[in-house]
Amino acid sequence: MKLNQLLIFLSIIIFATLPVKSNFITYTERETTEFEIGNILAYEDNTIILQIVRNLSGGNCFETYISLRVIYPNGTITPIDLSMEELGIQSFNFCTVNTVIGSLNPINLYNIETKEGNFILVTYTEAVDVNNPFTYDDYVMLIDLNGKIYSKTLMGSSLVDPTNNNTWAPQQYKIITNVNNEQGFLYFTFLSSSFNNTVINYNLTQWIINEDGSLSNIVAMVLPFKYPPSIIPTVDGGYMLIYFNTTTSQDSFTSQSGLYAMYCGYGSNIVREPVILYETILELNITSLDCVISYSEVGQICLITLQSNSGFIKVNFLSGGSVFSVKYRDVTLPTQNNITDPQFLIMPLRFGGYFYSFNQPTNISDVQSPYDIWGYVLDDNDNYIQWNLSYPTKSDSNSIRQVLTNNTLVMAQPIVGQNWSLITTDLYKVHEDSGYNNLFISNTYPTIDQNITARETNFLTITYTIPIVLSNGTITIFQSNGISNPGIVRQTINGLNNQKYVTTNNNTVSVTIIESTFNNPGSTYYVTIENNFVSSQLYNEPLYVLEEKEEESKIKQIFDGIYGKVKLTQNGTSHFNSLNSNQKNEFFNNLTQELANAVVVATDRITTNYRFVIDTESSSKQYLLSIKIEKPQYASDRETDLIVKDLIAMIQNMDITVLASGNSSKYLESIYGYETIPRWYENPDNIFQFFSTVTFFLILTILCFISIYYDAKNEVKSNANSNVIKTFFNIMIRDIYDLIQFLHLFSRKKKVDDEKKVVDEDKSNHFKIYLYGFNVLSFVLDILFAKIEAASVKNIFFASVFFVTVPYVIKLGYVVYIIINELVRKENSEDSVQLLNEEDLNGQQDDSQGQQNKAKEKVTIKKWLEDSKDHKIVLVILISLAGTDVGALEMFNFQFCGYKFNVELSEEFEERIILGEIIGIIIKNIPDLAIRIYFLSKAIDFSYLSSLTLLITVIKILGLIIKPIKLKKIREKKKE
Repeated sequence: MKLNQLLIFLSIIIFATLPVKSNFITYTERETTEFEIGNILAYEDNTIILQIVRNLSGGNCFETYISLRVIYPNGTITPIDLSMEELGIQSFNFCTVNTVIGSLNPINLYNIETKEGNFILVTYTEAVDVNNPFTYDDYVMLIDLNGKIYSKTLMGSSLVDPTNNNTWAPQQYKIITNVNNEQGFLYFTFLSSSFNNTVINYNLTQWIINEDGSLSNIVAMVLPFKYPPSIIPTVDGGYMLIYFNTTTSQDSFTSQSGLYAMYCGYGSNIVREPVILYETILELNITSLDCVISYSEVGQICLITLQSNSGFIKVNFLSGGSVFSVKYRDVTLPTQNNITDPQFLIMPLRFGGYFYSFNQPTNISDVQSPYDIWGYVLDDNDNYIQWNLSYPTKSDSNSIRQVLTNNTLVMAQPIVGQNWSLITTDLYKVHEDSGYNNLFISNTYPTIDQNITARETNFLTITYTIPIVLSNGTITIFQSNGISNPGIVRQTINGLNNQKYVTTNNNTVSVTIIESTFNNPGSTYYVTIENNFVSSQLYNEPLYVLEEKEEESKIKQIFDGIYGKVKLTQNGTSHFNSLNSNQKNEFFNNLTQELANAVVVATDRITTNYRFVIDTESSSKQYLLSIKIEKPQYASDRETDLIVKDLIAMIQNMDITVLASGNSSKYLESIYGYETIPRWYENPDNIFQFFSTVTFFLILTILCFISIYYDAKNEVKSNANSNVIKTFFNIMIRDIYDLIQFLHLFSRKKKVDDEKKVVDEDKSNHFKIYLYGFNVLSFVLDILFAKIEAASVKNIFFASVFFVTVPYVIKLGYVVYIIINELVRKENSEDSVQLLNEEDLNGQQDDSQGQQNKAKEKVTIKKWLEDSKDHKIVLVILISLAGTDVGALEMFNFQFCGYKFNVELSEEFEERIILGEIIGIIIKNIPDLAIRIYFLSKAIDFSYLSSLTLLITVIKILGLIIKPIKLKKIREKKKE
């Protein structure tokens, strides 16, 4: 990773095979062609890459390959050889070009890191016409450490020198990687149009690397400089352009030499006015300038090396350019024999002090000669500490060396045959750290490699060596996935934007750990801190970073799968509505993938049935999405209830978790979290509705038993040989028998002379009270379904309301039609007289007289209405009930505890009722069935109400089997 992340575990296992003092890494090339080491790239995780360059017969061209040797911290070496054809690079890129400033190579390699891993930037040129340099364009290629090519990006036209016969001048640019991995790099190049000018124009562009490996330009500007500047990244994520300037003023009090800087912020095309880093009235003989981020102090430093072996000037400055310290270090290297023309190198070290070295060719007259190198560590008191290598130590002809992040020096040795080797040694650490590879960190809790108990670590505490304040960076906790570095994001907190999760106390930061963060037993966790997470309290300058690891362990248990739901924000709902069916399925798939990655479980543990409903409790009608956590398949799998807790914690705190950056998960409503769907018997609403239904039918049962008991008492009064209990059960049996005949399960043949009937025709079946109650319940449930459930599924609400109201109105109109027909029919007792005559002919004189009396008691509806005003109210109630089900009109033939209507009805009355019931089933219940089925196919939660309405609808539709049979039976009876 870049400066915003530091891999602590590599401080322990830099090279598994390397002793403390020094060691060699040797590799034998298979090719027999002569070669040299062109460059060494080093990464923050201490991975290094060697570039192997093969010369063709001593000319200025090389083999048309980019050959890399990737050396990992564990000592593994991976060769990568990419041919010109694989790279898509023209052959002239593999030849050096002679220019006025020397021999230049068009291909250059730069190390760069992103959150996805380590990469290489390869610069090269493409030409439309290789004979015309004005058709040359510079490109950058991004490849990974496996040789995979991700992108090729045009950077601009190549530099052509008009003062040198329009010679192509490659490599006239700089690539400076940002201190933060996500912020890419700066590309700085010379413009051809400035060759004849005193002030030279440079093109400055900033680029970021996207997740797919493509490059995007975010800033472009042109800046004038008299001298080429040195460019460094600053701790706050910007860039500082630093340059020298000298004057020839005769005024002894006027500055003769100076170091100046211009600041350019990340993503900004505004460059601040130049600031003075250092000025002096003396004319300095400056040999080199080395500016870097300070690892042991606040801000950045520039080391101005004066004429050979006469010391250097150290300038400490902040990202904005404010200088807070200037010191002259008058140091002289130890005297060495046989040194005639040394080349000096001074390099700040991460653990304080400086790596000070000088070298010269072993054979000065041989341009291919190896180099002799002397090296020391200069401490804060100007003392030289010798390295653990011999004096001198041989290096290759390019004198290539790198110091890794853990203070390990790596140098290329002279090549022998087809063997190359690196020598490594651990340089002296001026300041020992506390195991964090960071001098600003004093200690942490939990500590590195500490075993912690799952879900019992509530705070992460970091103690700095200086007072600090919160800034605009983030602290991120990763879980190692054993594959890529750093791993899976568990929690991310911004110092300023998430202050409810982080507090400071002078030099201590305390971060609240949510329950889902340290949740995976046996896993390793890493903490990374961006440079601007905290700043120096004194200078308000961002501090350097750390990464640490924690480990936890816990016994597992097995649980069943759990159904649940998440909620989309208003923006998420709008976005979801804009998707087509396939895109919605893709949204679900991305969401389950992102949730699984967030809680660190296998992707098949979090699934979906792709169902979504509207949250009826939300005024903005946001969507609820169905998400299921599957049960564990193995004993080692995470238990489902812990995954639920993790999802709840991560969604409710998504501003500081990886979910905030997911393509789908970013649309989740954080307040809602993840809500589990309980089993129906665990849902209080379902339990209430169930007991309400039971209570309703219990009331109907009590009313039924009261009616039967009343009739049983009356029969006992007329028959002294009977008792109430026995008669009660006899009536119940007769009613059940009548029901069976009503269902037409027995033969339609009449029982001879109705001798088994012990009840007269005026006594109706007591169990019909259930039928009337059932019709009322059905109507009430239809209304409740439309009000409570239907609105949760798109378009169902309006359909439900329509099929509640419209069929009711139609049936109500039909009922009024039936009643009007009864009111306008002629008043006669023809039916009664016919009934009496039939009874007389059968010779049943006593019974005939009884029937006559009862017939005389019955009156037409019109007469019945005239008898009492209360009857009009009763009729209105009956008509209203019949709007729910036309069969409610049969209550004219029903009696309860001695009360009966005694209304004379026509023969067509019952026939019309049955026809009305059939019409009601067709226009109401069949559409209801389609609505219920569609609703359940879309619903997330199968509530008791939705299930009961479906059951009742099915029962009523079954009436289509019984009603036509009953209608046929009535019509046959009329014909007899």
